[in-house]
Amino acid sequence: MKHSIHLSRSLSGLLLIIAVALSSCNTSKYVYLKDLEPNLPQPITQTHQTHIKSGDRLDIHVTCSKRELALPFNNLTYSVSADGSATASEAAAPKGYLVDNDGYIEFPTLGRLHLAGLPLPQASDYIKGLLVEGRHIPDAIVETSINNFTIYGLGALAPGKLVIPSGEINILQAVAQMGDLQNRANINKVRVIREEDGQRVEYDINMQSVELYNSPAFFLQQNDIVYAEPRKRTNQAFNTSSTVISIIAVLASLAYSLTYMFR
Repeated sequence: MKHSIHLSRSLSGLLLIIAVALSSCNTSKYVYLKDLEPNLPQPITQTHQTHIKSGDRLDIHVTCSKRELALPFNNLTYSVSADGSATASEAAAPKGYLVDNDGYIEFPTLGRLHLAGLPLPQASDYIKGLLVEGRHIPDAIVETSINNFTIYGLGALAPGKLVIPSGEINILQAVAQMGDLQNRANINKVRVIREEDGQRVEYDINMQSVELYNSPAFFLQQNDIVYAEPRKRTNQAFNTSSTVISIIAVLASLAYSLTYMFR
């Protein structure tokens, strides 16, 4: 009886060791920023501003103390009542101003404006200056955003797209919003595909290294494609795990049988 109990405990301990080893092997591959030192601040070496590109659809919102003066610049349908007050139509949602291939938009009254290449705050200041200097609105306030700022996900993460109204997102935030990397993903090689200056550029990011903070692709840009590359030999890894699980099952069955025989 004592022998069977001892044998059962030994086998149980062996099963526990194998299970822990298997678990550690599987999870250690998916640690983000593995070389990050705890309690050691990381210097911010780059700042980011979203720049306007051709193909962007801009939402340019103009406000001022006299609401009637701003209405013609907000791309809305509006009506004027008998007492002279103006009301914007709620049913006419603004579609935004499309930046053409030459980097221009057509803006009410001000005409053709070149905005491509400008950061969003600078574009707002530029339009504000034209409104004030042209004596259209003396106290104009302008806010500019990109309506179609979109990030696309492919590969070993949840495929789909993210629309980012703020126009500000980094690779870690994007992966989190896409549902995290799948178990089959190569965490050392997440690729960002980007269009720059008329050509496509690819950046590889190691999600386990703090060096990702210094990557040109840490801050994502509009229409970036985030591709999580699957690990090689996925089938082999799956077969190895299946083999270990089968061994554990056999040992468990053996432990049960021996315990039953010697009691």
